Amino acid sequence: MYDQLETLEKTILDIKKQYQLVSAELTSLKQQPNTGSKEFAALKSKLENSCAERDNLKKQLSDFDNRYQSLAEAHHMIGEEQDELQKQLADLQEQNKAMQQHNHELKEQNSDIQQQINDIKQQNSQLQQKNKLASERTQVVLDRLTRIDQMDG
Repeated sequence: MYDQLETLEKTILDIKKQYQLVSAELTSLKQQPNTGSKEFAALKSKLENSCAERDNLKKQLSDFDNRYQSLAEAHHMIGEEQDELQKQLADLQEQNKAMQQHNHELKEQNSDIQQQINDIKQQNSQLQQKNKLASERTQVVLDRLTRIDQMDG
């Protein structure tokens, strides 16, 4: 894009230089008019050609200026879009960092809860052991009471 702008600027400078040369030559001819009809006709023809070339170059200059304006607008829009995308990227990176922190906290909570579950399972297992032992002892006591009751009866 910058190369195109440099080429455009060089072309514009060349056009301006040619215009200045033609204008200088025209001014010189106006100050020293020749009365010879042959020379006059040649100069008039050269003047008309120069005017036509000048008009053509003015049109080219206008076209180049319009093209330059379009390129400048496009460059500006691309710059704005890039700024917006950079902002979105920064926002997404910030959100990602927050989510990673939250994920880390959830993993820690999960680890704590898993530890609590394991502790509860161990307590449950211990209680089942105690319950089984109590059940066995209760059965022994019931068996003895049944024997005592049978002996009394």
